[in-house]
Amino acid sequence: MAQRHLTKTAMSKNGNNPEARSIFRKARACFASPSARKYKAGLELLKHAASLGEVGAHEWLGAAYDYGLGTRPNRRRAFEHYLTAAKAGNPNSEYHVGIFYHAGIGVRKNRTLAATWLQKSVRHGDAYAMHVLGKCYRYGQGVRRNPEKGFALQLKAARKGVVEAQFSVGVCLSRGEGVRPDPEQAFRWYLRAAKKGHDDAAYNLGYFYDTGRGVKQNSRKAQLWYARAEELRNNGGLKRSSAGGLRTYA
Repeated sequence: MAQRHLTKTAMSKNGNNPEARSIFRKARACFASPSARKYKAGLELLKHAASLGEVGAHEWLGAAYDYGLGTRPNRRRAFEHYLTAAKAGNPNSEYHVGIFYHAGIGVRKNRTLAATWLQKSVRHGDAYAMHVLGKCYRYGQGVRRNPEKGFALQLKAARKGVVEAQFSVGVCLSRGEGVRPDPEQAFRWYLRAAKKGHDDAAYNLGYFYDTGRGVKQNSRKAQLWYARAEELRNNGGLKRSSAGGLRTYA
């Protein structure tokens, strides 16, 4: 799950309580710089704002309990706060509720409910939800399998800059999943993702150069991209299968 806890402006539907809004602003300011003391102070302010009905405070409390900001991680409490904000129409919280249901984090796994909440977030324009819902359609998780719809959703997310979606689009175009195979376009999408630090996308670029698939064969560039993929993994990139050949886990 992408760490988006402090990246979005909260959507508060109540908006009629000046005191709650003021406390919420002070709480957000506490999370502006990494400091355990400020995080704890911000957490208490968020609790106060939430008790006064500030929906955005529930979103941020969900993130605080999710990622352990000012408190120990508590995924059950995180889910409860995300759910409160999601029911008020907060897209980021709708996304997180969908993710929690999808993976069984802080709540019993329920792929059908996961898809329902992700669909709500997609309707509100959330690009990350588009990516995950696309994956649900590709694999039939909580919805009837529909590779074409899954690809379309992930393509939309990829165009909005979601790196994992860019890799997934490359995978679909590589093997003709939900779309006609197009190695040249697959190469371009892998390149976009690799330039943003996606290790398996970098590896696949190496494979394409190695085999002359979607691009002119070039052993030197193949080795450069293989090395880049290894570097990314060693520097904290996502740990995935090291099996030979094209990586198409997405």
